[in-house]
Amino acid sequence: MTNPYRIEGPALISFSGGRTSGYMLWHILDAHDGKLPDDVHVCFANTGKEREETLRFVHECATRWGVRVRWIEFVDYAKKAPVADRFEEVGFNSASRSGEPFAAVIRRKGYLPNSVTRFCTTHMKIETLKHFMLSLGYKTWTNVVGLRADEMHRVARGHARNASGKDRWKTVMPLADAGVTNRDVRAFWARQEFDLGLLPFEGNCDACFLKARPKLWEVERTRPGTLDWWSQQEAEITGKTNKASGARFVTEYSYAELIQDVRRQPDMFAGGLFDDDPDMDAECGLWCAGEAA
Repeated sequence: MTNPYRIEGPALISFSGGRTSGYMLWHILDAHDGKLPDDVHVCFANTGKEREETLRFVHECATRWGVRVRWIEFVDYAKKAPVADRFEEVGFNSASRSGEPFAAVIRRKGYLPNSVTRFCTTHMKIETLKHFMLSLGYKTWTNVVGLRADEMHRVARGHARNASGKDRWKTVMPLADAGVTNRDVRAFWARQEFDLGLLPFEGNCDACFLKARPKLWEVERTRPGTLDWWSQQEAEITGKTNKASGARFVTEYSYAELIQDVRRQPDMFAGGLFDDDPDMDAECGLWCAGEAA
């Protein structure tokens, strides 16, 4: 039987900075006896709104496992710009930590992303990774993503996208092929000497608008000020567009309202509300990996 973790180049391994993609990377390295082929590249696309724990985790995986992880950030998406100028390569120390790439995307678009128009993932993750591979001279390649066997609706979308032939790459999902589930991933990290270190309700993106309202309340309650950047983006776009109702990431409420909710009742949201929520392990940039234009 073919080992799903044996990756033939040219290939891009998308390392989101989560436990699942970290598990995948370790097994790919193990299948290659610790050294990847020269044309197999591991990339982490930083949005500037990744949790500090995520950045440390990516750095520690690379250091402990002796693998080069290319840290890249969105700069531009204009077709007139050379592909090498559409992203910037950074590192752990120089990586953006105040939402700079994310804010740049918003300024370029002139409006906010939302659950329907998720251009943040498209431009900062999928397209930026594509531009990285194009800058190296590849015309086509294999795209390796960490979708598990218990995420079959996402896996099915990946297969459907492959069948459409619309992309330069073919997406492979070794975890799904190997039958790996969230339980396997958590058991693996429980045996390691280091871990991501995020709580069950937290994700790599510090206050992603795809989180349910109670989860965002809990984020702000446990780490006051986390929602400030998001509220600021809404205020800036509202001012530029002169929308009376205000520009929002989520139609039903603003981030300013979320902040006020927590300030009024700071203890209302305490408790392990989300410990068994499988969506908390979804990794941005993977679960819609086939949605790039």
